[in-house]
Amino acid sequence: MLRLFLGLFLVLAIGLVAALEVVDRTFTAVLDDTLKTYNREAVRGQAYSLVEQLRALDGPGREAQLLALRPHYGLRLQLLQSADLDLSTSEKAELANNLMVVREKYTQFISRIDEGEQLLSIQMPEEPSWTNIYIILAYTMLGVLLGIVLYFWVRPHWRDLEKLRLAAQRFGDNDLAVRIQLSKRSNIRDLAEHFNQMAARIEGLIANQRELTNAVSHELRTPIARLSFELDQLKQQLDPDADKALIADMYADLGELEEMVSELLTYASLERGATVITRENIQASHWLDSVVGSVALEAEAAGVQLLIVDCQLEQVRIEPRFMARAVINLLRNAIRYAEQRVEVSLVRNGDHYEVRVNDDGPGVPVEGREKIFEPFSRLDASRDRRTGGFGLGLALVRRVSQSHGGQVEVAESPWGGASFRMTWAHLE
Repeated sequence: MLRLFLGLFLVLAIGLVAALEVVDRTFTAVLDDTLKTYNREAVRGQAYSLVEQLRALDGPGREAQLLALRPHYGLRLQLLQSADLDLSTSEKAELANNLMVVREKYTQFISRIDEGEQLLSIQMPEEPSWTNIYIILAYTMLGVLLGIVLYFWVRPHWRDLEKLRLAAQRFGDNDLAVRIQLSKRSNIRDLAEHFNQMAARIEGLIANQRELTNAVSHELRTPIARLSFELDQLKQQLDPDADKALIADMYADLGELEEMVSELLTYASLERGATVITRENIQASHWLDSVVGSVALEAEAAGVQLLIVDCQLEQVRIEPRFMARAVINLLRNAIRYAEQRVEVSLVRNGDHYEVRVNDDGPGVPVEGREKIFEPFSRLDASRDRRTGGFGLGLALVRRVSQSHGGQVEVAESPWGGASFRMTWAHLE
């Protein structure tokens, strides 16, 4: 705190002295004529009286008269020759117009006595010797008072900055839960709020990274264990038909691993903000037809009727690749659990687009409707390829909707199954 205080104090003190000097010189230059006129008027009567007494006398007489008058004036009176004064053109003009010449910062006044070369100099008394001491003391008092005011201004700022520094230090020491609470009157409250938002974001990213790492290691064990078991069986099999079945299962497990890695990479890129979402105007019906067509065979194999029930838009503004991935994940999820049918619609409500996917399956319990959008979270604990999944599909749907400025939620469909509703803002 002392270092900050001294730095600010020196800057303010030097700035104040410089400002006073600049102001003094500026106003002196601007108001020079006005100040000269004012000071001439202040001594005009005394100068007139002295000139009247000296005009009728000759040189020695004037000296004698001034000698007699000096004790009665609080001024320094002196007779000068114009040739010795080095008068400027403007000063000669002033004397020619019977005006006094003002010099020495308005402390010396030179007046004509008559038409001759001799002039009368009237000079103010010298300032007391202790004036400079008082000026120094005045500036010292000003500096002390300025320091007191500055101290009480710096102290709360320093206290809040110290809190911010300590919080940043603790955060750097892996205390990710640290946050700063400052008074509403604090001048760095906005900075503290931004720090808290940054800390919360980093804490969330690190927590998600840890969860993903743990979940991935756990999820990879199942297909790897199946592959290992199938390889052992393949070594022991003598029947070619059984070999083909095992090889098909191994290819299926490899496909499962590949799909998981693809989902994971897509989710991770959206989670850490590494992917730039660039929206395009896409023909809505053709785009939705292609998305539904990509899962039509899966629906047919599962015995599920997949229908587009509403798509009256001409265009939709999206990032087509990621949005297609999200809708495909919703459709696959619906097909996985549906009994007979799945319906999808794409509409616009006001300034938002909406994709809705309804199925006639068992639905999602109310207590699990938020959990299913978390990575590697499943309400169905089975691990087979038909209903198990990876727990990444719906998490990816939520990230895609958030990257488009929207959200996804699940409710109950008209047939008692699940109704997924993904919305996002319409931007020009």
